[in-house]
Parts: sequence; C-alpha cells; structure tokens
Amino acid sequence: MKLAQYAGITFGGKRDLYDALGYKRILQPKDYRARYLRNGLAGRIIDLPPQATWRTGGELIEDEDPEVLTKFEELWGKLDKKFHIWPLLQRLDTLAGLGHYAVLLIGAPGTMDSQLPRGSFEQLAYFSPFAEEDALISSLVTDPRDSRFGQPEYYSLNRTGMLSTASQVHWTRVVHVADGLLDDLVNGIPRLERVWNLLDDLEKITGSGSEAFWLRAHQGYLFNLDKDMEIDEDEEKALKDETDEFVNGIRRVVRTRGMELKTLGSDVANFQGPVSSLIEQISGSIGIPQRILLGSERGELASTQDRNNWYDHVHDRRMSFAGPYVVEPFVNRLIEYGYLPEAEYTVRWPVIQNMDEVQKADVAVKWSNVNAAYASAGMGIVVTSAEMRERLMGLPPIDPEELMPPPVPVVPIPSGENPPPPDNPDDPDMKTIDSRGIR
Repeated sequence: MKLAQYAGITFGGKRDLYDALGYKRILQPKDYRARYLRNGLAGRIIDLPPQATWRTGGELIEDEDPEVLTKFEELWGKLDKKFHIWPLLQRLDTLAGLGHYAVLLIGAPGTMDSQLPRGSFEQLAYFSPFAEEDALISSLVTDPRDSRFGQPEYYSLNRTGMLSTASQVHWTRVVHVADGLLDDLVNGIPRLERVWNLLDDLEKITGSGSEAFWLRAHQGYLFNLDKDMEIDEDEEKALKDETDEFVNGIRRVVRTRGMELKTLGSDVANFQGPVSSLIEQISGSIGIPQRILLGSERGELASTQDRNNWYDHVHDRRMSFAGPYVVEPFVNRLIEYGYLPEAEYTVRWPVIQNMDEVQKADVAVKWSNVNAAYASAGMGIVVTSAEMRERLMGLPPIDPEELMPPPVPVVPIPSGENPPPPDNPDDPDMKTIDSRGIR
C-alpha cells in the first residue's frame, strides 16, 4: 500500500497522473473479482493461463514401466477419479490470479483449528478452493528459528453457504498457492494488477466511443418554417405530428409546404485505432500473444509463431509454477500425513497434446524419417510405433495379431481339373461351370 502511494507521482510530486486520469490507487480482491465478472477481456486474462496449463491434466509417475502400477499410482488414480483433482487445481489456479493467493482446504478428520492428523486415503472427505477474500491470513509464524518463519500459521475462512461464521484453520489443513511470487512465499501478483490502468483506459475509450456513436449516428434534421407563412393551430399541430412520425420512422414522407427540410449530417466516432493500441499494450504486458488473447487467426505464419510462443510459455509455467508450487505441495502434504503412501514420484505433463492434428502428423513424419536414417546406418530405430501412437495420438499400441491378414481357406483341387466356383444360393443365375466352361 505504501508503494502504491508513489505510483503516478511525477515532477517531484507536483503532478499526480493517477488522480488526473482517474486510476484507482489501492486495489482490493473485490475489485479484481468485479472486473473479472463484468469485463470480458479481464476474464480472458484470468482464465487463459490456467486453462492452457491444466488442459488434459497430467500424470504422477513413480515407476516408469507402464506395465507396473505401484500402490501410490493406484491411490492417486482413485483420488483423481473421486475428486477430479486436475480440474480442481485449475480452479485453484484461477482463484489465485484473482488476488495475491488462494488456498485449498483439505477435508479431513478433526477440528479446523487443530493440526491435520495422520489418516488414510478413505478419510479424505473433500477438497474446497478459497479465494484470498474468503481466506484471510489471521496470524503468521513469528519465530525466526522456525522453518516457516513469516508464513501463515492460521487462516480465517468464511464463505456464504459453506461456513456461516469465520473459522480459524491451521495451516496444515490448507495448501497455499500464489502466482507471480517475488520477494516472499505468501503474496503473489494479481494477474490484473499490471494491466489495470490499461483496462481502465480501454473501458473509457469503448464506453465513450459507443456513447458517441449512439449520439452521432443519427444525422438529425432541420425543419425550417418560412417566417412569412401563416398557419393556424390545427395546421401547426398536424405539422408537428407529421414531423414526429417522420423522425421516429413511422412516416417516410412529410409535407413541406412553406417549410425547408435539411439533414444536419453526422461524423460517426471511430475508436478502432486507440482500442487496438491498448490491446497491443495489454498483450505485451501479460505475455499472451494478441491472437491467442483474442482468439483470432490472421495469417498462417504469424498465427503459428504466436501459437508456438504461447506453448513455450505454457510449458515454462508448468515447469516453474504448476508442478513445484501447486501439484507437489498438495501431494507432499497428503504423503506427509499418511493420506497417500510414501513415493518418489515425478509430475509428467502431456506437452505434445497441445499440438493440432497437422502438427502431430508433421512430427510423426519427422520421427519416421529419423528412424529410417538410423536404420539405414545399422543403429536400429529411435522411436517405436507404439510410442508414436501413445504420445502423438493418445492411442494404445496395436496388437501384432491385429496386423496379420485373416487366413484364406484352402480348398483341395483334384488333379487335372479346374476348380469350379461355388454356387451362390442367393443368386439363381450363378451356376457352377461345367467341364466345357458353360454355365
């Protein structure tokens, strides 16, 4: 809040840009939530990174052998099936972007203000995500000798429909997630904070431009009555009614005896240029290519480059945030307190699944060419057909027996005779050929 007081101050404090331009200096989680709900572009900025990061989910692998299913992998599969873990973590990631953090409440035995007890997989009742505004930090660990020094000790959870009054929750019962961490492990950077002023400007331009369009689209009319013309009250009333009907579109003909009708013309506001400039700035500020942000495709080469850059960004986000700061803290907490068995696991993401069908086919061809080059050099193959099917197409390996053609029945032929074709009982015209070749 102290840093925010200096934002927009220029010329040694003589000019306050935030005050002059109407920017809000101190932003609260409710501000981000309101704009997320009412501004389509803001909603896109919040939703797009989690959607791309958690699309199709991931895998937790303990044993690399696909034929081996460990106890940990079995229970994790049951946990995912029961609670839909990957979509749940996507929701948690989305809520984290609406504020400085979000938490995931673990539904387990005991009171909420007590430490999470050791338990078993069957005792897990639910997982519920909370946004920052519903999960305020009550107290921090103040002992500098504690490994969690400066991190939350208790949270105050309060949400209408679930918790009627604020409940004190011990930190072991929640998983804390913050996106965009810099100098601490508690508060990240809300996704809308960096572009808040630009979104303000965008709403000003589109709002005022739309209003100007509404006011100026109608060209307007000038009814100039001859000053020398005399009309009585009935004629004046009839003339007024006709002009009203003409203006409102009911009548398209108006009598103009003694009156001149002129159109005033209009200059319709065109605010496309300023809007495009602001969207470019927003796109560059959040690191999402403009075509990805807007969902538009213009130019095959440019769109392919944007898509590849975006996939690189998603891959980096999975490796540097989603895995180490969301999945692993969640899984490690369950392992630490006995809800999942001990395991040395790895998080695997289906990066290749982000490709479209054309890209997958192109990769398959390149892999086949690599195999051919290695095989011609006597070094065997690099990628098996089963790996191609699994990684590129998401299909199981083909059973070798399915590749064999069906056996052809062999009919013994008497020596010295031509085999007659079999009769077709469904076709009376098809008869057996005799020794003279006649049907």
